[in-house]
Amino acid sequence: MTPESLARTLEHFLSGCQGAVVVENGAVLFDLTASKYSISGERNKCLLHVWSTERNVVRRVLEAQIKNEVLQLAVQKLGQSRPTKLTICRERDRRTVSAKRASRIAYQRILQRVVERHFPGFTAGPLTTSADLSHSFGPVYSRGLLQRGRSAFAVLGVNDQETQASIDAALTFGILWMDQCRHANAGHLAVEGLKVFVPAGASILISERMANLNSEVAKWHLYELDQNDDSLTQKDYSDRGNARTRLVHCTDEAAIQRQFAESIARVREIMPEAEIAILSPAEIAFRCHGLEFCRARLGQDQSLFRNTIETVFGLGAGEQILTEDNVGQFRQLIRTIR
Repeated sequence: MTPESLARTLEHFLSGCQGAVVVENGAVLFDLTASKYSISGERNKCLLHVWSTERNVVRRVLEAQIKNEVLQLAVQKLGQSRPTKLTICRERDRRTVSAKRASRIAYQRILQRVVERHFPGFTAGPLTTSADLSHSFGPVYSRGLLQRGRSAFAVLGVNDQETQASIDAALTFGILWMDQCRHANAGHLAVEGLKVFVPAGASILISERMANLNSEVAKWHLYELDQNDDSLTQKDYSDRGNARTRLVHCTDEAAIQRQFAESIARVREIMPEAEIAILSPAEIAFRCHGLEFCRARLGQDQSLFRNTIETVFGLGAGEQILTEDNVGQFRQLIRTIR
């Protein structure tokens, strides 16, 4: 394949999978929901550049093959002659359909057993994972109703084999499920609130979101379920201390601004009021009243094998490196933002 055809293959594959992950040597390097990439088919080379707040890699693509929703690449690291393998999976979850179904049915049984054991004053109706696309429900979540007299709670759980994105979205689907339960049981039951069950150690983001919900609209309960021993722990989402802490080096803002002085001058020539946000020692962002419209970052000059500073604008696959050829597009973007 020519560098141009390789670039087209990569662009076509990546344009249709925002949730793809990049895997190298068995480890996930990038989740494209939180990373960016650019593809170049110039100078008789196909180069794939992927970066995030944590890392930045450039690979020369030699071969590409699509098989079972997976793009398998033979790539070459800069400065190395021996090719290696890089895999881009359309979905983080690569289990077969039957494997997903089996794990969900098994979890449904576990959750049913746990709910009946830990809420003895309630009657637990049968849980379901059946798809209900008219109400936006797929088979990912087990859902049901806990009833005590004429009051009830909507129940929704997600197992530890699902992706983190599915786990983090459990509260959204739980609210939809509670709303559906209220409408379906209007005049018969008062659905007081929602009980959400997530895997052990996976409740941080949901806890933060649940703390911002209106407690007058519904009662919100969050639990972590350990599927290994059926243990259940209720989480206090009102405790909003530090979820996770880490120490980072204090950045020298003056030195970073000197390093990116040329990019800053170029952008401010077009938008003098642009705000500068230092993201890391290797990257800064330009914003207008908080809205980010471009970045400057340390990149790599593949022809000279050295670092260079590049300014980029646009989103996702449409991201471009600012050059004299596209500066007109950049000026139009600035006018639109203003």
